[in-house]
Amino acid sequence: MSKAEQIRRLYQEGKTVSEVAKALGIRYQHAYNELRRLGLLKAKKDEPTPEVYGEFIAGLELLGVTLEELSAKLERSPEGKKGATVNLEPFGPEPFDGGFRAGLVMTVTLLEDGRPFGQVRAKAVGMYRSAIFPQGSVFQTFAQQNLPLNLWPYLRLYVDFVTAQMGLARLTLPLLKF
Repeated sequence: MSKAEQIRRLYQEGKTVSEVAKALGIRYQHAYNELRRLGLLKAKKDEPTPEVYGEFIAGLELLGVTLEELSAKLERSPEGKKGATVNLEPFGPEPFDGGFRAGLVMTVTLLEDGRPFGQVRAKAVGMYRSAIFPQGSVFQTFAQQNLPLNLWPYLRLYVDFVTAQMGLARLTLPLLKF
């Protein structure tokens, strides 16, 4: 039985895309794409077509990245096992001549033995040149896929720098993986 047939069979048995991928030892994206190709999964109503999104991305240029806000708060000195949780909130798009601005607010909650002891918050903005202004589903897809990939390296650097300035061990956030 081919991989495509196995994916189809498991999905038709009622398994989710995640469960299919796990059962077959394949990536989620592989299972998802195969189910889309087989016509078993439909594109979300609010998802742009690949052609529309591809046209938008093809004409996109990142002009620069700015740090608009940075704050840090340390409530106490940690002594136990340290960790962190990360939350990303996209914002934008805001038009400007020949393009748009969009960004992310990253909130890193610093944890000691699972309890918060501090926080770092950074707001990074990307300036993009684009003939197409991203609206609706195009921006939503951009905000979920490309915007984090563009801004994550900058946000990682800011968090690393600020935690060191707070007198803590440097916090190097992991690579962003989809």
